[in-house]
Amino acid sequence: MQLFDSHAHLTDPAFNSDRKTLIENVLPQDGIAGVAEIGCSPEEWQETLTLADEYRGFIFPVLGVHPENASKFTAAQETLLSTLIQRACAVGEIGLDYTCLEVADKDLQQHLFMQMLRLASLHEKTAVLHVRRTAEDYSVYDDTFALLKQYFTAPKKRPYAGVLHCFCARYEEAEKALDEGFLLGINGCFTYKKNEYIREAVKKAGPSYLVLETDCPYLSPQGKRGQRNDPSNLALLAPFVADYLGVEPETLAEITTRNTKALYGLE
Repeated sequence: MQLFDSHAHLTDPAFNSDRKTLIENVLPQDGIAGVAEIGCSPEEWQETLTLADEYRGFIFPVLGVHPENASKFTAAQETLLSTLIQRACAVGEIGLDYTCLEVADKDLQQHLFMQMLRLASLHEKTAVLHVRRTAEDYSVYDDTFALLKQYFTAPKKRPYAGVLHCFCARYEEAEKALDEGFLLGINGCFTYKKNEYIREAVKKAGPSYLVLETDCPYLSPQGKRGQRNDPSNLALLAPFVADYLGVEPETLAEITTRNTKALYGLE
């Protein structure tokens, strides 16, 4: 069973002690066929590209600016990203995060998101969306979809507009994302006992428009919570998701790997 991690942060310092062994030995042995590496701050861009260059054909770079960095993003960084983005598979992770308004208010985040969407449109890249709400306030999704409609043009050469990374919402939000051509990124959050609403939404959406991700080193699946996450944990996530959706793990692996490759233009 071959699995593709659609969203990881392997340049994170949490992997400094064993990154090489993990990538060269552990992941291939555990059936990981590829990893999309996310560089979502200017400090991470070159590290992400360097790692992808070192493991060409296995690690694929995605570059962007996370909304928490909106107050620090400069014109010079925008110019640099406009050059580097040609080497990336997608723009991300980008979007809106209303849990960090103390470091970047809504206006700053929305302006940055607009810049990133225009960049993705210009270079015909898919978008990796980070959308995070506060408590039961889902208005951040309304704001996200409104900005997408206004500033984003999906790449014509790819079957998907992007992915709603770390899907943690209701079917209402899932349906809007699917209608806009976005896949749903499923990770360890799907396995947490309290998140039945996420599982119900994903089951209603069905397996055809899913990708699997770890968001490592964060969000380890149930049973490994509190431990460092890494792409090998997809081998735990995939059977859990498949069982809930009523499909075979191998079928889910095939669907999500195919979707991830299509998402990032790797086919």
